[in-house]
Amino acid sequence: MKSLIPWILCLPVLSLFGQKDVTAEQFLDNVSKELNPGHALNIEFDYIRDDLKSESTLQGEGSLILMGEKYKIDLGDAVIYFDGTKQYSLQTEIEEVYISVPDPDNTEFLFSDPIRLLRNYKEDFKYRNMGHGHFQGIPATEIQLYPEELGGPYALVKLFFSIEKQDLLSIVIRHKDGILYTMIVTKMKRKEDPGIEFFRFNQQEYPNVDVIELI
Repeated sequence: MKSLIPWILCLPVLSLFGQKDVTAEQFLDNVSKELNPGHALNIEFDYIRDDLKSESTLQGEGSLILMGEKYKIDLGDAVIYFDGTKQYSLQTEIEEVYISVPDPDNTEFLFSDPIRLLRNYKEDFKYRNMGHGHFQGIPATEIQLYPEELGGPYALVKLFFSIEKQDLLSIVIRHKDGILYTMIVTKMKRKEDPGIEFFRFNQQEYPNVDVIELI
C-alpha cells in the first residue's frame, strides 16, 4: 500500500482545501457501495510498504474477508481479526496475539481499516477528481482524498479506477511519518457467510500463541 516534502506545505494541495468535487463522488459512491454489499466479500491484493525516510520497501500478498463491520486481514506473518467489537492482532512469527477494543472515533483505528475509511468518506474527507492518468501502466482515473481533521495519522489517500469499467485498481495511503502504503486489488468476489467465529482469533488453531489482552 513520493516526495518527502510535507503535503500540507504544498500550495497545489492547499488550494484543494474546502473542496468536495461532485465529479469524484460517482467513483467514491460506487466503491463505498461495493465494499458494503450486504454479504461477505473476499478481496485479494498485493501490497507495498515504502518507508520514504529509510528508503526501504516491503512487498507481499494478502487477503481481506469483509462482512459489514467485521473483517479478517491475512498478511501471512500478521493476521488481524475484527468481530465488530474486539480486534485481535496476531503476529505469527513471534507467536503473540493482542486483543483490544478499538475506539471507532479514533483516527488511528480508521487508518488501520481503510475499507471503513472509504465507507465514511463524505464525513471524513475532502476529495477531488484528478482526471485520467496511469497506474502501473494501466489507464486510470485518479481520485484524491484529504482528511477533514489534520491531526490524524494520514496525509493523503489516492484511489485509482480503471477507465473502461471504473473498477477499483488500488488504494494508496500516505502516512505523515513518511510511510506510503499501496494496496493493489487483484480479485474481488462474493463469499458465503463464514460466521461470526471466523472473525475471532481461535486459540486452538494457534496453541503456542501468547494471548495479551489490552482491554
